[in-house]
Amino acid sequence: MKRLLLVMVALVGVAGCGRGDQLPTSASVAPSQSSTVAMPAFLRVTGRPTSSMMAVVWRNGVATITSRLSGRKTTISGKAGRYTRNGRLLAVVRNYRDGVRLKDAGGVTLWRARISRTQVQIRRGETEVRYTFRPYGDDRIIVRQGTLLVGSVRAVENGAELLDARGVRLGLSSSRPGNDMAVLLCSEIPPDLRAILTAVLLRRR
Repeated sequence: MKRLLLVMVALVGVAGCGRGDQLPTSASVAPSQSSTVAMPAFLRVTGRPTSSMMAVVWRNGVATITSRLSGRKTTISGKAGRYTRNGRLLAVVRNYRDGVRLKDAGGVTLWRARISRTQVQIRRGETEVRYTFRPYGDDRIIVRQGTLLVGSVRAVENGAELLDARGVRLGLSSSRPGNDMAVLLCSEIPPDLRAILTAVLLRRR
């Protein structure tokens, strides 16, 4: 039986945007989606104690995202890298060795996650860095806008917690810290695209 990854996050706020250093683009391309090798995954994000903000279900290479990140309930479907809402294309996701790109129907990059061993850059378009995630040896992921701290994801006894820049807990997770959780701090990304990028980075764990 395929392993099931369960993440439960309680989220009460997100903040921050910014610019960091740019890294060179890799030309190496990996397959965009593969239902034969990727593990199924489930993600649930909650805000107030009883309200669901987002849920992601990956099954046989197909993603179903239910999101309230915009304040209203929307359902996004993803298959073969194409993500739609009510039949309208929101983004085409392309996976690369160095991360992922969310593109529009014309192939223009909307947002990009540039992943290296030492950091993750969230870029608007190909080059404009808005957020940087850096992992630390004590199982933390620090999110910054330039040199300004936005927040962090930190390991706790039963999983991980999401913190704002003041150290106030925004959410809890039953999984280890991950870049997918850090995306929840990226409030500059439009809600539907933030939900898609969260789901895609969850799949890359």
